[in-house]
Amino acid sequence: MTANIMFRLMIKAVKHPIQSILYFPSWLDKELKFSEYSKAGNKGERLVIKDWQQVINSSDPITLAHIQRYRWVLPLVKNDIMLLDNGCGSGYGAYYLATQGVGKVVGVDLSKDAIRFARRHYQAENLMFMIMDACELQFNPGTFDAVVSFDVLEHIPFELKGKFISEIFRILKPDGTLYIGCPNGPAPGIHNPFHYDLSKEEFNKLLSRHFKDISFLGQALEINGVRQERDWYNHLPFKLSLEDLVIVEWDSDPVFGLIAIARK
Repeated sequence: MTANIMFRLMIKAVKHPIQSILYFPSWLDKELKFSEYSKAGNKGERLVIKDWQQVINSSDPITLAHIQRYRWVLPLVKNDIMLLDNGCGSGYGAYYLATQGVGKVVGVDLSKDAIRFARRHYQAENLMFMIMDACELQFNPGTFDAVVSFDVLEHIPFELKGKFISEIFRILKPDGTLYIGCPNGPAPGIHNPFHYDLSKEEFNKLLSRHFKDISFLGQALEINGVRQERDWYNHLPFKLSLEDLVIVEWDSDPVFGLIAIARK
C-alpha cells in the first residue's frame, strides 16, 4: 500500500469513523485482505480468500457477507450447465460453485493478479479463469445458462454500468438468469470510498432496460433472532457468525445489501 493511498484512507477514516473500524482490521488480517489498487491499475477492493473452509467460521462481517451470497445462490444454479462469474476476483466463489454441482464455471476478472491467484489456489476440471473486462465480454451471444456477479457492480463507474448489464444480457441464453448483488446505497452508516453505490430504484432502472422479470432481495443482519434495521451497522465492528446474516425479501432501505434475480 503506497503512502498516497494510506493518506487517502486516513482522510476517509476521519470523515467516516465507523468505516475505519470496519475495514482496517480486514486489511491487516493474515488470511484475508483488501487491496485498494491491483497491480493492473484497477481501483477497488479485493477480498482474498485462500481457503473457503477456513473462512466459514470467520467472525469478519465483510468476509461473511461475501461468502453468504455464494451459499445462497448455489441451490438456484446447481443444475446449470454453463455459469459465468463475472468479476470473480480471487476466485473463491467460482470455485465453490464449480465444486458443489454446477456443470462448468468460467470466472473472469480484469485484474491479472486476481486471475493468477485464482488459477494457483482454485483448481477443478470444470473451472476456468480468464483475464477479461467485465464490460467487454469475449463470449458469443447466448453462451451461458446463468451469470452471477457479486460485489462488482458498485465498482463500475456510473457511465459504464449500462454497458456492464447489456453485456451480461447478451451472453445469457434466451432462458438464462442473472444473479447480481451490490451494496444498498441509502443504507445508513457505511460510505465506502471505492464504491459507486445504487439505491434499489436505481438498481431496478438499470436492470429493467434489458430484463423484464426482476425480483429483489436484501442482505440483512439478525442478532439473536431479531432483525437489525436502523442500527444494523452498529454491530459490524464486532464478531458475528454466518448465521447472523440473512437474505430476505426486500422491504426497506436499512438492508445493507441488494440482490436481484433477473430472468431473460
